[in-house]
Amino acid sequence: MSKFETVRYQQNPKPTSGPVMFELRDDKLLVDNGRSVREARLDAVEQIRLTYDPKSFTHPAYRTTIRFKDGRLVRISSLSWRSLVEAERLDGPYRRLVSALTERAGQLSPGARFLAGQPTVAWLAVVALSAASLVAIAVFIWRALVADAHAAALMACLLAAVGLWQLVPMIRLNRPRLFPPSTPPADLLP
Repeated sequence: MSKFETVRYQQNPKPTSGPVMFELRDDKLLVDNGRSVREARLDAVEQIRLTYDPKSFTHPAYRTTIRFKDGRLVRISSLSWRSLVEAERLDGPYRRLVSALTERAGQLSPGARFLAGQPTVAWLAVVALSAASLVAIAVFIWRALVADAHAAALMACLLAAVGLWQLVPMIRLNRPRLFPPSTPPADLLP
C-alpha cells in the first residue's frame, strides 16, 4: 500500500499543442503527452522553481519548473490553452499538484533546492528596466505638459498605468527567495 496519494493534472501548455497529463504517483512523476510517457523519479529532483508567468494582459499564470539531476526539465503551468485566444485557469488542480509535488520531493530528495521567483540577475534586470521605463514615461509626461500637449500626456499616463498594472505583480511575485518544500509560497499558488 502506498503512503502517497496519486495526484493527476492535465493541461494544454500551448495553444497549438495537445493535452499533457501529469500524474504524481508514489515516488515518481509521469508525464504523458499523448505520444509517449516519461517517468521521472522524485528522488532525482535537483531543483523546483515556482514563478509568476503572465502570458498576456488577460492571462495571468503560474509556472513550476522541475530540474532533475540528469539535466531534464519538466514545466507545468496553471494555464491550459483551448485555442489561440482562449485559455482556462486551472488554479485549484494546479495548487494541489504543486503542493503535493514539493512536499513529496522534499521528503524523497533532501538535497533538492526549492526556489520561488526568478533568478536574482533576471529579476534585477526586470526591476531596472521597469524603473527606467517608468522614469522615461514620467519625463515624457512632464515634457508634454510643458509643451501644452495634454493629449500626449494623457496617453502617456494611460501607458504608465497599464505598465504598473502588469509590472508590479511581476516584480513583487517573482522576488527571488527559498521556501521549505512543505509550505510553498501562497502568492505563487493561485
